[in-house]
Amino acid sequence: MWGMQTGEFIRLAYSGKIKETDQHIDSAESAPVIVGAGYILHGVDAELAAMIVGQKKTIELTPDKAFGIRDSKLVKLVPEAEFRKHNTRPVPGMPIEADGMRGRVLSVASGRVTVDFNHPLAGKTLIFDLEVKKKIDLLDEKIRAIMEFYTRQPADKLAVHVKGTEVELEIPPTIHPVFKKKIADDIMKWLDLTKVKFFEVFEKPKAQ
Repeated sequence: MWGMQTGEFIRLAYSGKIKETDQHIDSAESAPVIVGAGYILHGVDAELAAMIVGQKKTIELTPDKAFGIRDSKLVKLVPEAEFRKHNTRPVPGMPIEADGMRGRVLSVASGRVTVDFNHPLAGKTLIFDLEVKKKIDLLDEKIRAIMEFYTRQPADKLAVHVKGTEVELEIPPTIHPVFKKKIADDIMKWLDLTKVKFFEVFEKPKAQ
């Protein structure tokens, strides 16, 4: 029996942990996923090709299939003076962003700050429990799944109006323009639609 095909929309339950420590890292009961679209880790996505609706599976992802191998070149020494220029006092564990990269402070000593720009899970082997809950077949549900993925809002709270090959989406004004572009791109890439319109909805707060 064939598994999930690239471009299929599903609801996936998953729970992930670090193999070495059993530390929980992430979980979801009904995550919207387009198979092969990069909505989840590459290693998890690849496993879906061999799964069917209702199937449960536990998988092990080595670093190359998860968040990559740790790169010593991404651990950098930064003069503490660079932080003072931005009125910031570096402390171990503090997250920072520089040159488009995100990192965290490892240590501060002798005027130098050691910053690790590796992903926090780089170099870790991960264990995931997976269950394909259902396949999403209806067009409006597929559109809502894409919106839910980017907005993190429940699909049933998102208004969708399909007219031929066009779709109108009612969204809250807090959605970042970058996410609107991603939503539109995915709708046109994975569904048979040619135009996406957004309507931002402002609502008067309810009286206390």
